[in-house]
Amino acid sequence: MTVTIHPKAQALLDAQVAFTLKRLHSQEFAVVVQAEIDFFLSHAAALTLAECVTADMIKETVHRYAIELDLGAGVFDIIGDIARTLHGHSIHQYTCLNDIMPDRHFEQLLDKLLELDSLRHHLLHELLINPVYAALASDILFFGLRDYLQQSVGGRSARSVWSWSKQLLTKMPPELEYQIELNLRQYVHKAVSGILSESETVLAHIDTQRLRDSILDIWDSLKTQPISTYQQLLTSLDVEEICVLFYEFWRDFRDSEYFRVLIDAGIDAFFNRYGNTTLDVLLEEVGIKRDMLVDDAIRFAPPILAMLQEKQLLEPIIRRHLASFYASEEVATILTL
Repeated sequence: MTVTIHPKAQALLDAQVAFTLKRLHSQEFAVVVQAEIDFFLSHAAALTLAECVTADMIKETVHRYAIELDLGAGVFDIIGDIARTLHGHSIHQYTCLNDIMPDRHFEQLLDKLLELDSLRHHLLHELLINPVYAALASDILFFGLRDYLQQSVGGRSARSVWSWSKQLLTKMPPELEYQIELNLRQYVHKAVSGILSESETVLAHIDTQRLRDSILDIWDSLKTQPISTYQQLLTSLDVEEICVLFYEFWRDFRDSEYFRVLIDAGIDAFFNRYGNTTLDVLLEEVGIKRDMLVDDAIRFAPPILAMLQEKQLLEPIIRRHLASFYASEEVATILTL
C-alpha cells in the first residue's frame, strides 16, 4: 500500500534524514554520545533498579538463555576450533606457572585451604574409610608382594627353596591353593584397613607448618617451568573432548531443579540488596564509570554505522522509522494550518 506524503512533509523527512546522517558521520557524533550518556546519568539518581526491572523479568531472561536455549550443532565445531587454537598457541612456551599465579596469590590460597581443618578432616575420613579405596590399596599391595616373591625366589640364594616350593605347589590341591591365596588377601586387606585407620589420625593431626613448607617446596620446583612442559600431557583433541563432555554435562545440569533453585535464589539475593538502590549508586558499586560508557559507545558505534552506510542500509533504517510520522494525519493537519 502506497502512502501519500504531503510535499512539505516529504521535504521535512528528507531534511531530517540528511541531518541525522550528518550527525552520525561527523565529529559531532562523539559530542552527541557524551550528551546522551550524561543525560542518562544525571537522572540515574532518581531511578531505582526495581523501578526499571523486576526480579521476575531477570529470572525469565536467565531461564531463557541459560536453561532453555538449545545451541545448534555448530557449537561443537566452535569448541574444536577454539580448543585447537588455544592448545597450539605459542604463548605456552614462554609463560610459566609463576606468571599466571604469583607467589603471593599461591601462598594466600594455600593458607586459606590449610585453614579449612573441618573440610580436610572430612575428606580424609571419607577417603580412608572408603571400602573401595581400602580394597584398591590391598589389591595393589597383594599383587605387588606376590610378584616380588615370584621374582625374588628365583635368585641363586633361594633356588633350592623355590624348587622345593614349586614341587610342593604342584602336589597341592587347587582348593587348598585357592584357600591360601584367599587367606593371604584377607590378611593383607585387614592389615591395610588397620593402617589406613591409623593413618587418618596421623594425617588429621599433621603439623600444618610442615605441610605448608612441603607444598611450597613443590611449588618452587614447578613454578618456573613453562606451560608447554605440561602441554604434552594433553593433546588438543583431549582438550576438545573435555570441553565437549563439560558442555554435555552442562546441558543436563542446567535442567535440574537444583540449578533452577540456585539461579532464582541468586537473583533474589541480588534484588534484595540492590532493588531499592538508585542506578547511579549501582553503577558505581559494580565499577562502571562514565568514561567506560563513553569509550565503549565510541569504540563500537562508528564502525557499525560505517558498515551500515557502506551496505546502503543506514539511510533506509532512519527513513523507515521517521516516514510513518511524516505520513501521519497529525503532520498533515499541522501543515495545512
